[in-house]
Amino acid sequence: MPRLPAANEFTPGQLGGGEAVFDLLGEVARVAGDRAAVVEWIRARWFDDAAGMRAGDPEKQLEQQLKRANNVVTGMQQYGLLEPQRDPLLPSDLGKELLGKAENRSDGFAAFARFLLREKHGLELLQIAEDVRNRSGFVTKKQVDDELRARGYAVSTNSSYSGKLRQWLEPSGVVDFEWNVDHRLLAEIAGAGPSDVVKWRSLTAEQRAVVEVLRIRALGNRTPIQSADLLDLIRQRGVEFNAGLVGRQIYEPLVAAGFISREVKSDGRGGKGGTVELTDYGFAVDAALIDGLELGDIPPELQAHLSNSTASILEGLGATDKGEKGIALELLALRMAADVGLMPADLRLRSAQTGGAEVDLVAEGAHLHFSRWLFQCKNQTAPVGLSVLAKEIGMATLLRAQVIVIVTTSQFAKSVSDYAREAAESTAIQIVLLDGKSLSTYRSRGSAGLREELHQFALGALRRKRHQLDAVPKD
Repeated sequence: MPRLPAANEFTPGQLGGGEAVFDLLGEVARVAGDRAAVVEWIRARWFDDAAGMRAGDPEKQLEQQLKRANNVVTGMQQYGLLEPQRDPLLPSDLGKELLGKAENRSDGFAAFARFLLREKHGLELLQIAEDVRNRSGFVTKKQVDDELRARGYAVSTNSSYSGKLRQWLEPSGVVDFEWNVDHRLLAEIAGAGPSDVVKWRSLTAEQRAVVEVLRIRALGNRTPIQSADLLDLIRQRGVEFNAGLVGRQIYEPLVAAGFISREVKSDGRGGKGGTVELTDYGFAVDAALIDGLELGDIPPELQAHLSNSTASILEGLGATDKGEKGIALELLALRMAADVGLMPADLRLRSAQTGGAEVDLVAEGAHLHFSRWLFQCKNQTAPVGLSVLAKEIGMATLLRAQVIVIVTTSQFAKSVSDYAREAAESTAIQIVLLDGKSLSTYRSRGSAGLREELHQFALGALRRKRHQLDAVPKD
């Protein structure tokens, strides 16, 4: 059950304004995280006159003051500013970021608000406030808390969590004390509006998986995908679904929410499930909203070509212009990674450095387990020699990769195939060699042909690596 963070005594009202957050973090840094010193500093600054009813018992009064000071520290931890351990107190990454913005506090407030909006249900809180206002014309804390409960949040009687969270959002300007939301500033700071988060979090696990896979694929391939191929990629991630209800339970809700478009031709072409395409909205939704998914950076000059067909990319490999040939080679690496459900992470070697003859790509997968792949694509007429594979094995060791894929428009020398077989038998690395014939299959059969060929390499690796178990001592 979701819940808002507990601020305890850590509030702008209690501490004399939002500026106090910088003073608190500065004191934590000054005393190197000594909890007792931080708590005493807080007590002396804000609670020295507290617990006046116990003035006749100085020991009890001090105890109450220290308790409230400790509540400030606990609230800072709940709000993500400090690491959770008791002592020493260490600034979190957010706390360090705010410390670095102490001289430009408006930027610091924006960074704090961004964290609270995205990580502590702040966006949802403001969406609820907007819904309440649209319904009744005004907003009260009680109405907000009632709506939170109605939406499944854990809200205790007389809870002050919603109001305190709003108070910490106020210094950034995204909301004021009457719950008026500045939508322009909100979108600028959070990178998304409340409705985007609500829309995403209302999706089922199966629907999210479809969007995630399409977003990963879109880094190398923005063309429509056959439903059957898409469902294969979903299965690779270990996602279970009812194949007979895919249209009703997955595709139709995603179309209605604006994440995908789908076309099923009346003449039956495109398969029973039709073709599916990620919409501009589905591609643009902030990646951080998608459960930590971090998409790689694709060079701008390649992004304009991600909608090219695979056939046109392969044709571009034969271009006379080196720039056009180089773009085609880079697109080929991205397209292959995308078509097998991998996320492009880094173009280590750009074709511009090699005159369009060579490109290296690092791609990663998060299916039933994490894997890192190295793609080496070579556009040449001469056979690929052993030195190419030797270099990639060294890079795989350095980058801790599990799979090497070498692609060539020509063919491989026999020594390469022999060494690949030996490496598969003696190391943990799997090696895939794709030649001009493989590219012809890829052109004619698309992603299905590529995945089938990779599957055959995986079966071969399984057979060659099975004997490695014999080397393990048995009890």
